[in-house]
Amino acid sequence: MALSEAGADVTVLTTTQRDTMPLHFGLQPAMSLPSLFAPAEDAVLAAGIDLRSLTTAPEDNDFVPALRDLGFLETGQDKVMVIDVPASEFAFARRVVPHASANVCVINAAPDTLALMPQVLDEASPENIASTSFVINALDETRRLSRHSSAFIRELVGARLLGRVRLDESVPEAIAMLQPLGKYAPSSAALADVKMIGTALVPALETPGRPWVARGSNPAASSHSSSSPSRAA
Repeated sequence: MALSEAGADVTVLTTTQRDTMPLHFGLQPAMSLPSLFAPAEDAVLAAGIDLRSLTTAPEDNDFVPALRDLGFLETGQDKVMVIDVPASEFAFARRVVPHASANVCVINAAPDTLALMPQVLDEASPENIASTSFVINALDETRRLSRHSSAFIRELVGARLLGRVRLDESVPEAIAMLQPLGKYAPSSAALADVKMIGTALVPALETPGRPWVARGSNPAASSHSSSSPSRAA
């Protein structure tokens, strides 16, 4: 939504069999999203965003060429695709990320996440996925363990930290009410955090390749450089 508000023409693609993404846009849980290749008249639009599904993408060797044919592997804001890649789909991520302007890895400030950080950082090493940026999710600043875990993650990922999303009860409340967070709780702390992260991603759309990582403490003022002309995030 932040990318759309910045003027981008955004398509969001989910590749999971059982997906709750429509709930975050205020849609019914039983909503069936059209295929990526379905005609425009079948589109499901939410806040001006085209929501699509393609559960066969992880096994489809022609997926990236299809994105190129559809015009999603060009720089700029005319056609932007955000792909929700399941955490378990490592092979799929390796195929898609080299063609992306940004790869966002969302991690929780919790002990189980910290236990997986060595594996995550290996996947995101400069030799593998150099364009990876990290977002800390569900940060509970009232809990010492959460604060310390967040600080440890910041120390580990350094300049690759794009931002954090604070734990906010209005998020599950908005989902339960089948409303977008921006409508249900426009003053939500989590919403402000997500918008800042979205704003920080906008420069990546103009980047002619990889790697692109956020640098410095101000996400909106991040620097970037890369080599592949694409912008799926």
